[in-house]
Amino acid sequence: MAGPAGLEGALAGLPEAKRELARLMLAARRPVPAHPAPRSGAGPVPPTALQTRLWRRERTHPAAATGSHALRLTGPLDPGRLEAALTGVLRRHEALRTRLVRSSADQPRLHVDPEPVLRLTRADLTGFTPRAAAERVAVQTTESATTVLDLESGRTSAFRLLRTAPDEHVLILASHLALFDGWSSGVFLADLAAGYRDGPDALTPPELQFPDYADWQHRWLAGPDGTAELARRRAVFAADPPAARAGGGFERGHLPVRLARGPVDAGLELGAAEGATPFMTLLAALAVVLARRDGRTSVVIGTPAAGRFAGPLEGAVGQYTTVVPIRLDLTGGPSFRDLLHRTRTAVADALAHQRLPVDVLFGDGTPPPYNVLFALHNYPAVPLDLPGVEVGQLPGPPARHLELYSPDPAAALACVGLVERDGEIGGTAEYNRHAATPEDVRGLLTGIEEVLDRAVAAPASPVAATRH
Repeated sequence: MAGPAGLEGALAGLPEAKRELARLMLAARRPVPAHPAPRSGAGPVPPTALQTRLWRRERTHPAAATGSHALRLTGPLDPGRLEAALTGVLRRHEALRTRLVRSSADQPRLHVDPEPVLRLTRADLTGFTPRAAAERVAVQTTESATTVLDLESGRTSAFRLLRTAPDEHVLILASHLALFDGWSSGVFLADLAAGYRDGPDALTPPELQFPDYADWQHRWLAGPDGTAELARRRAVFAADPPAARAGGGFERGHLPVRLARGPVDAGLELGAAEGATPFMTLLAALAVVLARRDGRTSVVIGTPAAGRFAGPLEGAVGQYTTVVPIRLDLTGGPSFRDLLHRTRTAVADALAHQRLPVDVLFGDGTPPPYNVLFALHNYPAVPLDLPGVEVGQLPGPPARHLELYSPDPAAALACVGLVERDGEIGGTAEYNRHAATPEDVRGLLTGIEEVLDRAVAAPASPVAATRH
């Protein structure tokens, strides 16, 4: 193990806030379970806990669990070459050739098909006016995002290539959320570019495949390390009641959201001075808002994490996302500065346990002790670099995350996903219409702004005295 000097050298390239987070996680000194490794044999393996939940829900509530991306390709595209590259990417990643099949005990198992099946639909729209072609692209994009893909049949991805002008195409990619997460988009596009540029044979399999991870998770949870980890984490949340289910069940709503840069920028500067990342600072402010709303001195907030805790997983397509519950303690009337330090420790502690699935942590079908999820996304931006072709991202339908991130969507209020881009912090809030109104969701964001504004003015004052 590297000594202190070696550790500091290894962390030297990171921003100070991230270096401190790494130090906190290492200082926890908890036993680290074995990382995933290539499985023995190629037979079916149990799915992950998240996949099992999605599979069960799909059987009783058939609906689109589809992620969709649309790209505009301008230049002399070779469609045959692109098709070969798409097939090569499907061949490279086992997750893109995986079905969930039922065993004799009516339990799902991951089965990897030996050869890829590319489902590519082509359409020529050059006979339409530019406006009519754009309307048809919008319709096709929406249809792609609402396509019901099927885990059991293996129809888990579909592609559309629309020719809108002699040297312009639109590529639409749809994938089942049980097998494809946000990080996978960057991996997929990087591989697609390599396959188009160098040929599909250049795409060698990654060191670890998604079924390797699923097999490892099943064995780890059943073993002594997973059992001990589960007991420790359940003790942390033992006093936190499960979120209440909305009487009307679940009905999705979407709302564009944005934070005002003035108070937020000043608040982020305060957080940085205390060694807190932007995510930690915004999370601390949200905790104050929720504590006042619920009249509690402790708050649990869920946050999606990439779940790729082992380096080789970073290059593999799959659904590794996990929701990390973060318990924030506001007892004793801390100042916002004190709360930032508590938040840093709480985030580090939670991330150290991100390999424990939330479905297992709180029990199958039991609502978790949070009804608000918060994320500041930092998926790596990987441009699609095709020789001679300019690539642009087209806007797509809003994400469908509440069923993915919440074991019980009827107990969820909102999932606020933000990203910092072009000098703005904004994104989309997905909410349950039976549990919240658009005004309720906006209130969370304005509450964050007001907490930060007053914290900057009086960082040593107790946050409980900062009313809004």
